[in-house]
Amino acid sequence: MLIITNNPLVKEKLIDRNIYFVEGEYGDVLEEVRRQIVDKRLVLLTHPLSGSIKPNETYYKSVMLTSKKDPAIDMDSLEMIEHSIAVYEKFIKSKRRPQWTERVLRDFALIDYDLIQGALSRMQIPPTYL
Repeated sequence: MLIITNNPLVKEKLIDRNIYFVEGEYGDVLEEVRRQIVDKRLVLLTHPLSGSIKPNETYYKSVMLTSKKDPAIDMDSLEMIEHSIAVYEKFIKSKRRPQWTERVLRDFALIDYDLIQGALSRMQIPPTYL
């Protein structure tokens, strides 16, 4: 399992997980997810647009992927990430993100962290606490 994220809280708290940290924005995470699906033949475990926060209303995103035995590209994962990138671009073009304070960014980081912890829990992967 691989978690691709730009969330420093996920990187800090999930130290025993396989984390690919992206220095960038939400859209950069989605682009890296697509690259991993195509280049490494990984499969999505969590939806790239999970949660009820619009892509232009948050800064952080974490997505879980896993490997598979089949060497072919998983077309369902590829279609889902392509659609997610299109949605992200539509929202970003229609309304830019504000310049949030550090406190608001910490809140967004916590929300994203909770979402990924919930996904780990649903997959019956024990939570990590520091």
